[in-house]
Amino acid sequence: MLKNKQGGFTLLELLVVITLLAVLSVGALVAYDGIGENASNVAAANNIKTADSSIRAYRAIENAYPNQWDNLANLGGELTGGAADFLAAPTKDFFGQWVVPGSANATWVAAAAALEGVGIDELQTLQTTSTFGPGVVPNLAFNESEPSNTANPADELEFDETGAVDYGGPHAGAFALSIVPSSTGGIAGDCQAGGVSITQNFSGNPVNESKALNLINDALDDDGCHLVVALGFGKDVPGTTLGSRVAISTAPTYTNGNVVNPSIHYARYIALFHLGSAAGASTDVTAADILAKPRLLAIVDTEGRTIDQAIAGAYASN
Repeated sequence: MLKNKQGGFTLLELLVVITLLAVLSVGALVAYDGIGENASNVAAANNIKTADSSIRAYRAIENAYPNQWDNLANLGGELTGGAADFLAAPTKDFFGQWVVPGSANATWVAAAAALEGVGIDELQTLQTTSTFGPGVVPNLAFNESEPSNTANPADELEFDETGAVDYGGPHAGAFALSIVPSSTGGIAGDCQAGGVSITQNFSGNPVNESKALNLINDALDDDGCHLVVALGFGKDVPGTTLGSRVAISTAPTYTNGNVVNPSIHYARYIALFHLGSAAGASTDVTAADILAKPRLLAIVDTEGRTIDQAIAGAYASN
């Protein structure tokens, strides 16, 4: 019988096989990672569409918006502690706050009347002194029924058409509302509402014109000053629709890997309500500029992305 002269693979053959396996493994991991990003973006787009449609349907039938939205700003306007502890970096970069000097501010009085007129008169709000122990879920912290391991939990910032504010009792001092910052040229303080700057984001930086608002709605010029309140579509919103003809079942949660992680970050979708724009060449949104009925511009994710941007992200991940 002939003797087999080939006792096994040569070193070169082994190296070729190992190299091919390595290339295939890396390709599979990259593809899997892309599928994960794709799924996250697709889910975000679907949640934005569903939330937007649900809220608009409720508004059309009930002639009001759901109530008890989350206010992403600390009650006193501080950029650290409280709500700020839960905001991811992209959230801080996109959103900001309007620190109202007091309940008698004329622009606030007009804004409060406009919001109350469409059914919004309670916001879930945190104080900078709020601290959270183990087991507290960030997206449930904006709720006055938070468990006992929470110090100074969320309370309801209530107001009426006169602008009078109640937060665990009458509150006449300054308070903050979360907004999408507005600027005409990236200069701190160049856009104001009721004489107070609305140009800076939660990171403390002035935005570069109102480009984000113009992208969301072309009617909002990027060189104009606009007051757009940004309110989180949190756990309590669906609860206010129970018993209505258009009940909303739940509030969706957004996630994007380590960028926005629901275990440590606020991760609800956010509704943008346009309250008014400064007239003409003015850079101050006054009481006369406040709309009789605020407009729902859009629902965005926690990074400030619209449905078009989420869809684009899904295809870019392929």
